[in-house]
Amino acid sequence: MNKIIFYGKQNCCLCDEVRSLVEILQNNYEIDVKEVDIEGNRQLEQKYLVEIPVLNINGQELEYRQIDLSAIRERLH
Repeated sequence: MNKIIFYGKQNCCLCDEVRSLVEILQNNYEIDVKEVDIEGNRQLEQKYLVEIPVLNINGQELEYRQIDLSAIRERLH
């Protein structure tokens, strides 16, 4: 089972795009997705505010400039 932690926030167009990519891949891979809203969490806001969306895929972190369908797929098993 693949594990993805999705760091994002509400009303984020980039987050919606990345969420759609993950949903596409869920048709072919077993993926457990945990969404984490960074808003209201000072530590996560400081770490990710200008970098969201961020995916942690099976322990490997990808920030939004690295995320595309191929990059996600390469980290899945």
